Amino acid sequence: MADVYKRNQTAYDRIVLEFARRNDASLDGNLLALAHKLVQHVGRDGAIIDIGCGTGRDMAFFESQGISVTGLDLSAGMLAFARQQVHGGLAQMNMCRIGFREACFDGAWSCACLLHIPKQTAPTALQEMRRVLKRSGMLILSIQEGHAESWEESYLAGMKRFFARYQVDEMKSMLSDNGFSICEIGSSHANNRDWLSFICVPECPSPTPFIFSLQLRQFPVTQQPDHIFSSQPG
Repeated sequence: MADVYKRNQTAYDRIVLEFARRNDASLDGNLLALAHKLVQHVGRDGAIIDIGCGTGRDMAFFESQGISVTGLDLSAGMLAFARQQVHGGLAQMNMCRIGFREACFDGAWSCACLLHIPKQTAPTALQEMRRVLKRSGMLILSIQEGHAESWEESYLAGMKRFFARYQVDEMKSMLSDNGFSICEIGSSHANNRDWLSFICVPECPSPTPFIFSLQLRQFPVTQQPDHIFSSQPG
């Protein structure tokens, strides 16, 4: 299992410039509509966690709306690029071990991120997203529609990334089983792929907090979020 994360991390570290060139245009279409829904829900005083923030494109949009955003990603290369685009906190983390206290974010945004981990570990990631959300919070999740789990080459020759694609009912059950009520389901087509989106709110009570030992590698920030765990540089 660790090999999946390491290989994906290495791939994203190496493709970061090409990835940014192809994907860093402003949000539009379905993603823009979803982002506005999250902004409306959390309000100007709200705090969002961008899970799998990549090069910072989506995080920059939320900041442009006056929202406080914290981004996390497994790829140091992606975070280094994002540091040039955004002002908020950035941290290198595995989405299955989110190093923030419970109930500290008003919203969670996870775009094209959950699809990069094996299906057997996806419930743990969803439990972590639920754990760090306030009871009044909202999760917006975007994944690719499909069936298979596979390694696929893109962006650079020899650089393969892991993909797990889902059917609607499959993800509905997974969200429900891991502490979320689904408010809205959407579908769209972009970049030659079919996409599914889920707007969710936490069910009560919260799942038992995930306990773990973690060292964070943090990236320089203008202002340190008060809800980040103390850490040691990696």
